Amino acid sequence: MIRINFSLTFQWDIRGNAHGLLSSHPIAPFVSIHHVEAVHPFYPGLSSLDSLKLFTKAMKANPKSFLQRSICYDHTQHLTFSVSLGYVVQVLPNIVSPRELERSERTYSAWNGNSEANEFDFDAREPYKSLCKGSTLFFLKDTRREGNASWGSYVRGRDKEDFKKRILCFPHFPPMRNVGEIQVAVQPLSKNWHLVCCTALKHSI
Repeated sequence: MIRINFSLTFQWDIRGNAHGLLSSHPIAPFVSIHHVEAVHPFYPGLSSLDSLKLFTKAMKANPKSFLQRSICYDHTQHLTFSVSLGYVVQVLPNIVSPRELERSERTYSAWNGNSEANEFDFDAREPYKSLCKGSTLFFLKDTRREGNASWGSYVRGRDKEDFKKRILCFPHFPPMRNVGEIQVAVQPLSKNWHLVCCTALKHSI
């Protein structure tokens, strides 16, 4: 059993897939997590232990901005990029307002196993029911520092619904369907650490 005394800025009493919380961390420094043994590995394809090692590496690389949310838009392709530093880049196939993205997607259940909205003391939203509105996920693979800046490599997650999206969402295929990796460059933060914004995205096919 893995037990680590960590917690976000609120009590971490959830079970299952923590993606909804990790990808929408509030504008506050990451503090800790409780009950890690009750949630799935943070990164697909890794064990719980290896996920925690990568999670810790990302946290050490950018301690002030770890898990902070940046939102960018590509208006020519009608895409929304939601970057949760050190964890995931979400690419949504339409323009989504920050107000909506700030709400945690309810991918998890409460400690008692109930996933109803009234079980949580924070605002959460239902996952998108439409395949065509859902996001394409790129999870952190590795991070490195170069002087005062750092780089994060995020690789495309295995989406079991990709084939369905190609058929049901035609002619709007899954966004960036030929992109396998996104690199995120992070510049040093000033004392205004909470003013996180998008810097650069590099797409690799």
